[in-house]
Amino acid sequence: MILSHSPASVYNSLMKILLVIDVQEKYLSYYDADLLNRINDRIHAAQTSNTPIYYIRNIGIQGDSDSYALAKNLLIASEHIYEKKFPSAFTNVSFAKELEELKVTDIEVIGVDGNSCVKKTCIDASDAGYNVFLNLECTAARNEKIFEKTLKELSDQGITLLHIVLNCYSYFHHHAFL
Repeated sequence: MILSHSPASVYNSLMKILLVIDVQEKYLSYYDADLLNRINDRIHAAQTSNTPIYYIRNIGIQGDSDSYALAKNLLIASEHIYEKKFPSAFTNVSFAKELEELKVTDIEVIGVDGNSCVKKTCIDASDAGYNVFLNLECTAARNEKIFEKTLKELSDQGITLLHIVLNCYSYFHHHAFL
């Protein structure tokens, strides 16, 4: 079952954010060439609707921020840019604390890789009590076969899997299609 909703009816909460994970120059060559365009379209739509936008970038265990730059054509629509050394964005204590202070309730997640950093961030966000929405149009994984299992696991955990294309919103619980 696929239901169509306006953005307001998809998110019926007090505070929502868009979380952009690891959209970095060194990773983009592994994914669909149009992924960055879809991500930028989603960021622009969030910006237009005044949804706060947060960026997370991986800097590796060694903390080498120079070789882990955000993608050069990524739309940067806020100053909320955090770094992480481990898969989950919630390993950055400052990031997690800011979300608590803002009383964020809903997090829409986009980015890469769906089987690693995106997955771990979604799970940790859900475990922390957030309503989590994974936007499948703006998320990619290097291994699609494993990603299908990841999506079932995320759905089983209560994470909502979305298809959001520009300003047309529809959502479904992916497990209904597995």
